[in-house]
Amino acid sequence: MLYLIGLGLKPSHLTIEALEAIKKCDSVFLETYTSQYAQGFTKDLKELIGRDFLELGRKGVEENFESALLSASSNNIALLVFGNPLTATTHIQLLLDAKEKGIKTKVIPGISITNFVAESGLDEYKFGRTVTICYHAPNYEPDTFYKQILANQKIGLHTLCLLDIKKDETPQRMMNAIEAIEVLEKIAGKEKKKTVKKKGFEYVALMGMGSEKQKILNGEKNIREFKEIHYIFPQSLIVLGKTNEKEKEALEKLH
Repeated sequence: MLYLIGLGLKPSHLTIEALEAIKKCDSVFLETYTSQYAQGFTKDLKELIGRDFLELGRKGVEENFESALLSASSNNIALLVFGNPLTATTHIQLLLDAKEKGIKTKVIPGISITNFVAESGLDEYKFGRTVTICYHAPNYEPDTFYKQILANQKIGLHTLCLLDIKKDETPQRMMNAIEAIEVLEKIAGKEKKKTVKKKGFEYVALMGMGSEKQKILNGEKNIREFKEIHYIFPQSLIVLGKTNEKEKEALEKLH
């Protein structure tokens, strides 16, 4: 049996169901490249589950996991994922690979950033398709996420933007809300649109959600002036669509 287990955003988010599954597994792996805890460390997780595990980066999961997967035909193995396990397409592929090999699977969900968007004061039902804002690099400047934000806005919907993480690089990087805004501004400038500068995107930043240091910042000015922007992670950015009166009141008074 292959267990795909969501860890949530801090060790105490681990469910009883997840803990019981981990305890009966012969091998346990932790996927480390798609996110990280908002509060706590892997050593805290080891103490909680009472056992060690092998940490895997992107290459370990996408290219070198086959032998571990094959062992699941006769043993119980678990892949632990921060947040919710099926947010990344890599993990969907593992389920497909297991299905092809006749290996049983079980997914145990975890708390993720999507469970916190309503805490911003925005209506959870008014969010469109989620996007990931990627770092730009020489000869690599994707903009599909920008176009999707515009598509969401066209029908009045907010956009949850997940921010790029480079955990397999040296030095490691995690995009913050300011960097995400700068990427959107850069794309808008290249396309010679006035969406960002004149008409204006409105932003809400979600920082370290689920942790004691969690922060929700309303407005680009507040985001840019927040001194701890480089220290509270993971971060996400909401680009507002059309807000109703209750949402406007919540954004103004709660944050």
